[in-house]
Amino acid sequence: MPMNYNNRAYPHPVLGIANNFNDTFEVNLKVSTDKGKIRISIEYSLSNKDLYKFIKSRQAIFCVQIYCKGTLYREVFKSYKSLPEIIEIPSTRLHEQVDTDFFICSCEEIPDYTNSEFSDVYKGHTFLIEKGDILAYGGKGVFYANKSFEELKSVSAFMNIDTDNKKKVPMYNNYDSDKITIMLSKEDYELYQIIVKEKISIDTLHSSIVLPALSEVVRFHQSDESNEYSDKKWYMLLERLIDENKTDDPLQTTQKILNLPINRSFNSMYYYEMINR
Repeated sequence: MPMNYNNRAYPHPVLGIANNFNDTFEVNLKVSTDKGKIRISIEYSLSNKDLYKFIKSRQAIFCVQIYCKGTLYREVFKSYKSLPEIIEIPSTRLHEQVDTDFFICSCEEIPDYTNSEFSDVYKGHTFLIEKGDILAYGGKGVFYANKSFEELKSVSAFMNIDTDNKKKVPMYNNYDSDKITIMLSKEDYELYQIIVKEKISIDTLHSSIVLPALSEVVRFHQSDESNEYSDKKWYMLLERLIDENKTDDPLQTTQKILNLPINRSFNSMYYYEMINR
């Protein structure tokens, strides 16, 4: 049965594609910017002992493909270590969205490949593996280059507000684009635009709209449902913000991300009342 990845078919079982193995291959990706360079740290986590033996004997190798649509940069970095050296790429080589794919590939022909952790469908079978064949797929990662994380911390970097032009509907989130869209009714959106234009009670706006919407996003991000959006820009930015502000409660995490909007709202209203007495 051919295995499929990116519309390619493989005539042998690949760990990480479908349910061909009883083991896992996972990757932890961290990205930072330092003096004009993008620094990429990768940690491979492989539970399959047979593939580890292939890597140890240098018959297979960890690989990461880094691809940037904005600059057409593409390069594959290889390592026999589960914690390889940090990859450094000049920031001028990357722009906006950068995609990564993680693999274990064969370094030579393996004529009778089998694996003790094949699923029942493939147990007892052997396969011809050619040099360069993919033996395991660790998934895809996405990050955004040429912007400091301070810039990306702004809520506007991953959320916006719009309307579905319905007269009266409850507010809800739309996750389908690179930014999460907070959808308001037509009436609410018109009032929102006036408030923003006149710069009236912006802190209160954060408390009444952004706080509940983002709190729901944080809760949604922690659920299995959000996995289908993992290639979206908002998903990656939010993941980093949650890591920096993590608590056991989505509402408290959200308040930390927004720099305590309830406090700012109360202070704003208090000083407004004091000034206008």
